[in-house]
Amino acid sequence: MDIDDIKKKILEDVDPETKRKRAHERRVQRFVIALQSIAVIIVVLLIFYMLMGISTVQGNSMYPTLHDQDVVIYKRKNTEYRVGDVVAIKRPNGEEYVKRIVAVAGDTVNIQNGKIYVNGEELVTEQAIGETNAKSDDITYPLVVDDKQVFVLGDNREISRDSREIGTVKIDDIKGRIVWYMGKVK
Repeated sequence: MDIDDIKKKILEDVDPETKRKRAHERRVQRFVIALQSIAVIIVVLLIFYMLMGISTVQGNSMYPTLHDQDVVIYKRKNTEYRVGDVVAIKRPNGEEYVKRIVAVAGDTVNIQNGKIYVNGEELVTEQAIGETNAKSDDITYPLVVDDKQVFVLGDNREISRDSREIGTVKIDDIKGRIVWYMGKVK
């Protein structure tokens, strides 16, 4: 501290008016810092909301990869989805799903003898458990995935409600690609 700072400190301790002004300045400074912090938090939340989203896994259709009530964070604004991507989907009826893409536009999907074939080759997904059987008489195989659509399956093939029942999913119904999950939030 230099001599001027020492004089100001002594004057503040002795003069009540100077002390009151300094206290007021400190309160204003704290208020400005609080407002700036709130503004930064709001901007971060808005950016997060525009670029990312949060969803909750309902049921065990993605077991063992994801579990019931796991919270997942997905990236919005994807321009391209690939086989193997795990995505959050919002169906036109309002239901939400988290599923794995197994075929994209132009791919031919066939289900036979508890196995899935994409473009004539058996699709082996390391995370998948159970047999992959057709679930609906309304969907016939082999099936060619239309433009701007994908075919999705849950990793727990025997209990999953997926493209085998609901048909292919429009790209516009995909909320985003899962980039992180954090397990159950209690």
